[in-house]
Amino acid sequence: MPIRKTLKTITAIATILAALRPSAAQDLVPFVIPVDVNPKSAIAFSSPPIKTDSPRIVVASNHFYLSGPRKKRIRIWGVNLCFGACFPKHEDAQRVAARLAAFGINSVRFHHMDSSSFPRGIWDPKDQMKLSGEALDRLDYFIDQLARKGIWSNVNLHVSRTHSRHLKLPQEGSTPNYDKMIGIFTPALIDAQKKYARDLLGHVNKYRKVRYADDPAVAFVEITNENSLFLWGWEQKLRSLPPYYAKILRARYAAWLKKRYGTTSKLRAAWAEGAQPLGKNMLPDVMALGPTADRPRAWRLEQHGGCEASAKPLAGERGVRIDISKADQATWHVQLNLGNLAIKANKYYTVTFRARADQPRRISYNVGQGHQPWANLGLNGSADLTKQWRTFRGGFTGRAGDDDARVNFMLGGSRVAVELADVQLRGGGREGLRDGESLEKTGPALFGESETPSRVLDRMRFLAETEKAYFDDMYATIKKDLKCEALVAGTIVFGPLGLWAQSGMDYIDAHAYWHHPHFPGRPWDQGNWTIEQKALVDSKDGGTLPRLAASRLAAKPFTVSEYNHPAPNDYQAECVPMIASFGAAQDWDGIWLFAYSHRTDDWDRKHFTSFFDIDANPAKWGFVPAGTVIFREGGIEPARGAVVAGLSDSSATLGDLAKLHLKHGSDMAAVISARTKRPALNEWVTHRISTVLRGKTTRKPAARKKDSKDGLRWLMPDTGRGVFSATGPKAEVLLGTIPTGGKRFSPHPHVLTLTSLDGKPRSQSRKMLITLCGRCENTGMKFSKDRRTVGRNWGTAPVRIQPLPHKLSLPGDWPRKLTCHVLAPDGTPRAQVQVHGKGDRSVVLEPKYKTMWYLLTREKK
Repeated sequence: MPIRKTLKTITAIATILAALRPSAAQDLVPFVIPVDVNPKSAIAFSSPPIKTDSPRIVVASNHFYLSGPRKKRIRIWGVNLCFGACFPKHEDAQRVAARLAAFGINSVRFHHMDSSSFPRGIWDPKDQMKLSGEALDRLDYFIDQLARKGIWSNVNLHVSRTHSRHLKLPQEGSTPNYDKMIGIFTPALIDAQKKYARDLLGHVNKYRKVRYADDPAVAFVEITNENSLFLWGWEQKLRSLPPYYAKILRARYAAWLKKRYGTTSKLRAAWAEGAQPLGKNMLPDVMALGPTADRPRAWRLEQHGGCEASAKPLAGERGVRIDISKADQATWHVQLNLGNLAIKANKYYTVTFRARADQPRRISYNVGQGHQPWANLGLNGSADLTKQWRTFRGGFTGRAGDDDARVNFMLGGSRVAVELADVQLRGGGREGLRDGESLEKTGPALFGESETPSRVLDRMRFLAETEKAYFDDMYATIKKDLKCEALVAGTIVFGPLGLWAQSGMDYIDAHAYWHHPHFPGRPWDQGNWTIEQKALVDSKDGGTLPRLAASRLAAKPFTVSEYNHPAPNDYQAECVPMIASFGAAQDWDGIWLFAYSHRTDDWDRKHFTSFFDIDANPAKWGFVPAGTVIFREGGIEPARGAVVAGLSDSSATLGDLAKLHLKHGSDMAAVISARTKRPALNEWVTHRISTVLRGKTTRKPAARKKDSKDGLRWLMPDTGRGVFSATGPKAEVLLGTIPTGGKRFSPHPHVLTLTSLDGKPRSQSRKMLITLCGRCENTGMKFSKDRRTVGRNWGTAPVRIQPLPHKLSLPGDWPRKLTCHVLAPDGTPRAQVQVHGKGDRSVVLEPKYKTMWYLLTREKK
């Protein structure tokens, strides 16, 4: 087959190509895919309408099926719509629904609807506690138009609504965004989420004459977006909860401990196990600033990003004062640290220090690597300073051994001076129940300063049970109280305990982004951001893909409801073919690309203006038809090998999961690798990966059928320039640094797909789509020298692609009478491309055709 033949020569030539990079001199040509579907398009898909009495999507045999006497397996190939894009005008709703269906999309995930008032959100501008009638009318009509085109809706409940603000609950700067975390355990916030669910799912669609809860077209409901007591930075966020919420959580913890232990004496005995005394201080005085010949290891003051600070010893104290004359919003731009420390893996350490500030402010501190990649080694804390001296203490277990670790204080983000004294790092220091803590009074604190393992495990169990109780309760409200027939997901998986909390849902979900934009200053500052110009195909550990696969629970359908390679990454054309191929091989049940659009009533754009929107980005939207065949229609078959990783071998499942979570955090790929003892990329590619919460790890060999070359391959030569290929009955994918014809090889990037459009295998198909693309940019896009940002200079219309040369060998069993046409951006045939040869035939695709789409057809017999 055409792609398989090219793989044999790739490794040999890869060394020569290692230095190749995308050349700005290569021509980019306009390729604007119109919003309105041309009825003469050669690549348009269609699906039967979803009527109010149509079969529902149900779970059967751990996958999605259409209900009925003859259940039919179904995969979801969808997109997200966000904010005001969820509420198009009626005339636009028809156009958008038609375009999505024509490209093979069969589901829309309605995201961030709850953010604000209409037209950007669903709330009434005059009464923020009520749903807007106009928003509901537009949403009703849009859901109906989507259903008429065979597109199911995925309704997200809590995404960005801050119920606490509207309920006039305490608001402080440290309150988690969008009520995340606090919405899981605060009764008033849970009640507000239930009311929103009743108001929305109980609403009767004006155009379909049925409640959302009863409509087969509303196939999925998500309880809350990216929300967990174990989300990113969870420990620090829970430690710094505002008093109102901290009191609620502490009371729940006390009740949980009372039920578990009964008396303080029993609790004290349980938590005493593993207590350790403090060892010797490993640090010199913090007043010892700057290395000298007789003092090679000393504290250093670092200043970055134009920030300015100075340090001087404190008179009468074993400490230092840091005056900050110039600061920005990045806390790490002013640092005080000490390096060259030896931290041992799995050993416990305690950090203590005294601190004050001229005015109340917060500082952060951690222990991590003193070198690239600057990984945290177990401690990441913050301290709220006042004018009075206070003592702070934090304990941690070394996540890894490192002989060049450092203690680091991050002091930026404010010009308020800070004073530090008596900074110490000591081995040991674990404590159980501290003096003054008891079950009879307020109950122990959720976090101690340096804790025994038994105390830590109890906190992890409590948080996991609290989280699962919330999701199970919300699930019961939706399914039982509201009698909603949609399939319900809770949130994405956050590590082993997060997976356990989601185990009662109808399906398991996950999100991932390949090199999400980074904001070094203010979050989401559109003028101050960077992305990494790296290709996923070059990632030796598989990057985002294994981390997604590892979140799957064996007994449940699995979906990825957000995925993207954010623009303006030079390699963003990898996005759709790689996630579609990998998802098909893993036999996942749904993928929603993030996002089709965030814009309000702006559907005719001819260039993209953000990291995520794909509606006007041909490097992604142009590959969606290929993704439809690859994933939705099973163009790439599931891998024959399978690995089911058992996460617990004992009846103490929750305790075992807590230990895994403490060691690996939310990194489920690391959990799987540790449990299976085979972390190689090859196994992620050739085996379907899933987990069971309790049970043994099992393997099914990845044996191939005799003479079959189907499946995924991911070659990673020593040069680090990878090549990814996928071959299946109705699709082929090839991307990376690959042959383009003759002895020529492509500069990176190079993405090629070949997909059957008539549902037949490639060897029998009479209609096949070739999609070929390199880079994608707007006209006049202004990159920085390192191409890591364009700031606010996203350029103008028209959007442009890099058309590539490629000599594509055609299957030898195809009939002789083949034609190849260039396709215009509206999918209609244009110029004809010559088909060469008689036996081993080929087509030579060239940049002169100024397209990313070609149509191969053959005559009927």
